[in-house]
Amino acid sequence: MLLRAGLRWALMVVLAGLTACGSPVLLKDAASAKDSYWQGRLSVKVFSKPVQAFSANFELQGKPAQGELVLTSPLGSTLAHMRWDDHSATLQANGEERHFDSIQALAQQVTGADLPVASLFAWLQGVNEVAPGWQADLQELSIGRISAQHIEDVQAELKIILDR
Repeated sequence: MLLRAGLRWALMVVLAGLTACGSPVLLKDAASAKDSYWQGRLSVKVFSKPVQAFSANFELQGKPAQGELVLTSPLGSTLAHMRWDDHSATLQANGEERHFDSIQALAQQVTGADLPVASLFAWLQGVNEVAPGWQADLQELSIGRISAQHIEDVQAELKIILDR
């Protein structure tokens, strides 16, 4: 239960465990150059009782069908490392590795909600794609800020500040 609660916040950002300390490493070779890449800070607030909040630095690379997300603390410790493709998703947490059928299944298992993975990638590219249960605000994307609210079931708020 503690693992699930801790990962809930990491994955509400899009998707979401503790691994060894260190800086995240995302490969940026020629094969991945066609993928999108973002880094910055994110925060998630879930309006449950009690209200719970999480914030972290992030590096996101890829696309909805295949990608990688690394969350780190302000001091550079890796908080969560997720990888996914069309056939599976992997989450490293507490020195363990868990496997799921998809990134959506990973998010559903850990957060209890369907996260808008494809829409998040669209939002980061400036496309205000509709995501059931979510309302995105891209008005400040030109200065590197995105916010979104989950308005169904458990309400949540996601804020992203992109590094320039």
